[in-house]
Amino acid sequence: MNLNGLRYFMEVAKCKSIRRASDRQHVAASAISRQISALEHELDCVLLDRRSDGVSLTEAGERLWVHGLKIEAQLQLVHSDIDDLRALHRGVIRITTVEGITENFLPDILTEFNEAYPDVTFEITVASLDETVNALDRYEADIGFVYDFSNHHAIETTAHCHQPLMAFVPPAHPLSDGRAVGLAEILTYRHVLPDDSFGISQLVKRVAKKEKAEVSPCARSNLLNFLRNYALRTQAVMFVPLQGVYSEVVNGTFAPVNLQCAAFAHRRLSIARRRQRVLSPATELFSKFAEDRFAHWEALDAKALEGAQQRCWAPSSL
Repeated sequence: MNLNGLRYFMEVAKCKSIRRASDRQHVAASAISRQISALEHELDCVLLDRRSDGVSLTEAGERLWVHGLKIEAQLQLVHSDIDDLRALHRGVIRITTVEGITENFLPDILTEFNEAYPDVTFEITVASLDETVNALDRYEADIGFVYDFSNHHAIETTAHCHQPLMAFVPPAHPLSDGRAVGLAEILTYRHVLPDDSFGISQLVKRVAKKEKAEVSPCARSNLLNFLRNYALRTQAVMFVPLQGVYSEVVNGTFAPVNLQCAAFAHRRLSIARRRQRVLSPATELFSKFAEDRFAHWEALDAKALEGAQQRCWAPSSL
């Protein structure tokens, strides 16, 4: 197969326009059109439905798109393998991750890794649980960090870090004193939630339904950072793993709620990848590096939580 033709086809498919693909590739539109026509001739099918306002994929084009994503991933692997043979730990690692670990956990791990392997670069995309799984499935990410992964035919997890879902409130909130409360009682207070593509919301709603409790957030968002700031301003409850508010818990801006919920306690963060996909040496190395740091971060979480409980909770609650 003509790889140049495939490369131009993939770019046109992404841009939905030969002209925009031409601008991105710095190649004449006529040259791109000729390459794709040659590819269509080679495959004996029409790949693009060309219109005055752009292009769309035919059924054959849709199928080639799916295979093209896999071919692009394999070509990236070839380049990484050759670099590895030359004893160069370098390359680009594409990570899609849920937002809850982007404040401390992930930046610190990337920094530590780059100190040992400075020629490795990262492309980080922050997304919801569902979006992260889809990115791995479509070969748009090499690895992902996800909470509450359950099952997907194309995705597997390779390592896990204990990250229970918790509730946090500003220090002046009535629930900051450490008295034991259940989810149903917490939901009677003002609370915020991310949108339904987040595992947090899915879990809260699933447990609340079993307890016949009403979930009525005063604010919903696809950004945990916004919800964190809003909860602090409005004295609302925020449901999030400790890593999502780690700095605020350490400096006393947020206090943990003594939430009694077994379903929340077993939640975990996982490293995810596409099944049967061979990753580049740099990606495999980073994945193992991150896994080895899980125990360290679990210990940091435990220390931060213990300090917050001693600072905020009444002695009888400890």
